[in-house]
Amino acid sequence: MKTAILTGLLTALVTAGIPAMAQAKASVAEVFDGKMLGTNLRYFESIAGIARESTGDQHSYQVDGCEITATAGGGTISALRMELSPKCQADLKSFVGDSFAPAANKPLTFGSFQQAAGDISFYADCLAMCGNAADPSVYALWDGPRAVNSRQVLLEVVLVSDPALEASSEWRASIAKAKGEDFVTDNRFNCERTFDAPAQKSFQAVQVTAVTIGSELPVPGC
Repeated sequence: MKTAILTGLLTALVTAGIPAMAQAKASVAEVFDGKMLGTNLRYFESIAGIARESTGDQHSYQVDGCEITATAGGGTISALRMELSPKCQADLKSFVGDSFAPAANKPLTFGSFQQAAGDISFYADCLAMCGNAADPSVYALWDGPRAVNSRQVLLEVVLVSDPALEASSEWRASIAKAKGEDFVTDNRFNCERTFDAPAQKSFQAVQVTAVTIGSELPVPGC
């Protein structure tokens, strides 16, 4: 009899605890945090929860309505990516410190990041003859100094909004004028830093749609 009562009480306690556990949610600030870089994937998921999708070393999480992706080769977090929106804004201070992070309470633009952090290098999936398979993106890579553990920041904008499309057309025109259309079509601009300055001018006010922070971040080639 006593055993049955104890079993019933234990079952009731466990059952009562399930909703409380299910309701426990991490904040974006807890998951998209510089302290997570270099940690074990199992520890990361103890905070972020179980991944919704995993492809190779890429693991995607939904955190308070925001999409965050962790790169975890060998089970260690080497990069974190966050898709940005009016609701999902990234605070970069925990990654690169106050000296290099733009204001967290404003939309992140290519210009605001460069003003805070310094020179960035521009790349693109393509600027001409892109086809219809997927919307191309433009990227800007920042190589951080040793003061921030040489971390890299990769800004991204998908070329779908009018400001982004106008900026990409302006950048493409400046490249084609200097090097010709074939140079643009073949993506050879990705292997030169010659056109970073005109890209920065064109994309200065364009809002970033995703930001990745980590090490050995991949960029489009030529």
